[in-house]
Amino acid sequence: MRVPVYENEGRGAGGAANPPETPASDAGVAEAAAGGAIGVFQRSFAVLEYVVRAGRPVTPADIAAALELPKPTVYRMLEGFAAQGLLHRPFASRRVTVGPRLADFAFEILRASVQFAPRRAILDALVREVGETCNIGTLDANEIVYIDRVEATHWPLRLQFGIGSRVPLHCTAIGKLFLAHLPERACEALLEGRDLRGFTPASLTDRAALARELDAVRAAGVALDREEYLAGGVCMAAPVFDTAGDIRAGIAIQAPAARMPPETIARAREPLLRAARLLAASLAAASLAGD
Repeated sequence: MRVPVYENEGRGAGGAANPPETPASDAGVAEAAAGGAIGVFQRSFAVLEYVVRAGRPVTPADIAAALELPKPTVYRMLEGFAAQGLLHRPFASRRVTVGPRLADFAFEILRASVQFAPRRAILDALVREVGETCNIGTLDANEIVYIDRVEATHWPLRLQFGIGSRVPLHCTAIGKLFLAHLPERACEALLEGRDLRGFTPASLTDRAALARELDAVRAAGVALDREEYLAGGVCMAAPVFDTAGDIRAGIAIQAPAARMPPETIARAREPLLRAARLLAASLAAASLAGD
């Protein structure tokens, strides 16, 4: 039933008052309007969810077929989402992918969920145990961004990476974690068309070498940065998985190479993995508490 629209309600010819037209069923109109709003919301959310979960650029035809929606409807929705920055359509391409605004939403949601968890206590305990600075980072677009950090203040020599710092994927420990544990197609999308820039002589700039490194990360359960991003700085990171087994963050120990030779790295591995498991458990508990 169409929702009635009253133009100049209450006035007839010459300005005389007229009673408004009364719909046959106010309850029916309200129910129809609510149902339409819910339907629009469900379709909109389904389109955004499909694009996010695809992990690659998709066409309007892909979306229409998967969700059983009319193509004209999908085109109109995509145009609206692109105008709002929720989706992005590269120039001269029919495909769409996640836009900057939607990526920002995702990052803020993840940051809020991690803030709700007792992450600071976990980081504090790890710093006390290993004696070095520790941080948590996650994937944002095609970079790693640090969302929390606890400094080992007793050392005069420290690596300065504050909360919000961004680092590349291929030459950092947390970056390697995401490349190793994301689905293969998502990993390829992150690296597609990108040069593996050499930040130091130790940086991995060859795709084959990086692929071997990612195999080693999956086998070891941790990732290492051996002065690959910053000369004189080393890092070891462990993945933080959600209840579905998907990587959501990485927790890392950073130190000057002089204080973290291979034998020290080996001793820090188990405390780091334990902290990653505790962080994953706390995130799961926070998620349940929010349901």
